[in-house]
Amino acid sequence: MGTMSTWAGRYVRLGAGADRAKDFARLQASADPTTDVTEDGASAFALCVLASPTFEPDDLGALSKDFGEAIAIAVQPVADLIIYDHFVQGARVRGLTYAGEAGWIRVVGEPEPWEAKALFSAVRLAELSEELEEDLEGELLAREKAELERLWLEGKLVEGSTRPPADPSGLPRVIEKYFGLPVRPGARSLRSKI
Repeated sequence: MGTMSTWAGRYVRLGAGADRAKDFARLQASADPTTDVTEDGASAFALCVLASPTFEPDDLGALSKDFGEAIAIAVQPVADLIIYDHFVQGARVRGLTYAGEAGWIRVVGEPEPWEAKALFSAVRLAELSEELEEDLEGELLAREKAELERLWLEGKLVEGSTRPPADPSGLPRVIEKYFGLPVRPGARSLRSKI
């Protein structure tokens, strides 16, 4: 699999039927001229690819109030940075920022259904336990494994924690799949190989 590039996009829910074309036209008209606005006809969302991402949490309050729902995902693979924001009817329902070695530096709102499978899978727990066994031993190993198992049992992200680690290529795909988001330009070849 090739390396993934830096990108940022906003996904905006379009209305159904005749409202879809009107919503798409309104979204295009309101977008910055440097933003590429597309829709694939299959997803309930249109995609706005940002030309100059800021890599800060995105405030989609006004956009989600206008269209009902909006999601932002930004990825900077070199820094292992992932920023996710989900807004419904003008309010942020979830906001996450993962920054490599610093871990989960922002955890806002309630956990969403996709998080348990994507971040707290039994397979991932086994992998992390194996890594601990390679690096630690004795009482420290027992303590770290117990803490890992406690975190998995709770299944909730904790601001300031480095666990569970997030993959800047895999996590956005999980979110895209869960919400049925349009495929990003340039990601089509990756999606077809999954």
